[in-house]
Amino acid sequence: MIVERMPQDGQWLFRHRGVLPFVLLIPGFWAFSRFEFLGGSRTAQQIWDWCCLCVSISGLLVRATTVGFVDSGTSGRNTTSQRATELNTTGWYSVVRNPLYLGNYLVMLGIIMVPADIALIAITGLLFWIYYERIISAEEAFLHAKFGQVYADWARATPVFFPRLNGWRSPARTFRWKMVLRREYTAVLLIGIAFLALNLLEHIFAEQQLRVDTPWIVAFLVSLCIYATLLTLKRFTKLLTVC
Repeated sequence: MIVERMPQDGQWLFRHRGVLPFVLLIPGFWAFSRFEFLGGSRTAQQIWDWCCLCVSISGLLVRATTVGFVDSGTSGRNTTSQRATELNTTGWYSVVRNPLYLGNYLVMLGIIMVPADIALIAITGLLFWIYYERIISAEEAFLHAKFGQVYADWARATPVFFPRLNGWRSPARTFRWKMVLRREYTAVLLIGIAFLALNLLEHIFAEQQLRVDTPWIVAFLVSLCIYATLLTLKRFTKLLTVC
């Protein structure tokens, strides 16, 4: 039955959930094949690009303010199996059941908004929903089996993806910067790479020029420095160790 098949598919997708960005390259290149500067103005496109970056950064902030308040054994990047040492119901989890996926969507949305192509936004939104609906199905089956009625009551009162506007409960834990720095540095680099590549594609398809604007080179180098620094600290020191 479909209701049984979805969690099974979700388990497979959970283990391979890093594949989605590569799948989105197909509609992305299709959109750029007909790309023109927004309103025919390079200045308007530049302003739009920075607005798109802000959307992606907002997704990064949602992720950061989620993982910074949770236990080390939850809300992780593990891909081999589901795990949860406790049920998170405060902070972002008091208004939405999947804040990390909401953050992922905002990061992706900022990136795919750059060509200002409604069809691209609709297609990628649909692919995102199909993809994560199955992962969420698998996660919810796991959490319901582990936490029982407590999970069922919380899930019944909390939206799956779109946050409700009331009912916020302050996080039960104090914010831990080390947790954020340990886990979100890769996303910073990916955003830097994505917007650098998008700017290159803009010039290729709109102007037939192979170049990148200086601000995006600087933004990429900053993201690269952040990534390299935090990766080094994580692997070779104990400065980012979370107690």
